[in-house]
Amino acid sequence: MRQSVGQRLAHLADEWGPRLRRAVEEGVSQARERLDRLNCSLADKALPEDRKTRIGRLELERKAKLAGQGKRAKKAPKSPAKAGARKQKA
Repeated sequence: MRQSVGQRLAHLADEWGPRLRRAVEEGVSQARERLDRLNCSLADKALPEDRKTRIGRLELERKAKLAGQGKRAKKAPKSPAKAGARKQKA
């Protein structure tokens, strides 16, 4: 029984389509990783050492603000043992 050209193409697409898609996705992923590494390398070479430390400090401050959502962290409640010791000293 002969298959039509359309049926053969549909069969090939069903069989090879997912494989081809995975191969393309892997290639794109690898290319992104290489470009990210290149970008980091170029950025590292472009910044003078004194700016790197300042940028690192500013980034840590920004992350701390985001983590606290701009609010100051509340102080932990004093332990009852320490509070009792202070009352006895007074």
